Amino acid sequence: MMIGPGALRVRPVRPDDATALTSMFGRCSKQTRYRRFHGFVTEIPAAYLHRCLERGPGAHRAFVAEVVTGRTPRLVGLASAGPVPGASYVHEVGALVEDVWQRQGVGRRLVGALSADAHAAGVEVFRMELCRAQPSLLAHVIANAHVLATERSGCDVTVDVTVPATGVLGGGLMGRMSPAAAKAP
Repeated sequence: MMIGPGALRVRPVRPDDATALTSMFGRCSKQTRYRRFHGFVTEIPAAYLHRCLERGPGAHRAFVAEVVTGRTPRLVGLASAGPVPGASYVHEVGALVEDVWQRQGVGRRLVGALSADAHAAGVEVFRMELCRAQPSLLAHVIANAHVLATERSGCDVTVDVTVPATGVLGGGLMGRMSPAAAKAP
């Protein structure tokens, strides 16, 4: 499926999105769920869903992507960032995009919105747990973001990157950087 003009909308998550997010999770393949949660999960973890849906200090920042093709929009993606205990300026980022909507810019738009929101709130660092089984994503993040640290653990790599003032991370998969921002040190 290709996304038509204006058919994809990215917005902050709402408390009434719980059922739609649970349904979206169910449409994701085992491999997609594994790459997001670094384990075999059969349902969206309740504690994670709760943190995405709640508001207030310490809550996750979360955005959904919805495809508008008829009367009822359908959620096809979720990106969230939550504070790392003991380091409020560092937020761990995760994104989940339904399989049929992957490689169409959905994740890039979600992470771009999340990045802009986090930067405006003073978040300085995004931490990403990436699976080495996704070498193109790992290589992209390392090549296009200001990497502060990396750590390998088994088949995963933890990457800390600066949340840019432009609200997007690099080019390609994670977003496009403005020419002025690309030249900034």
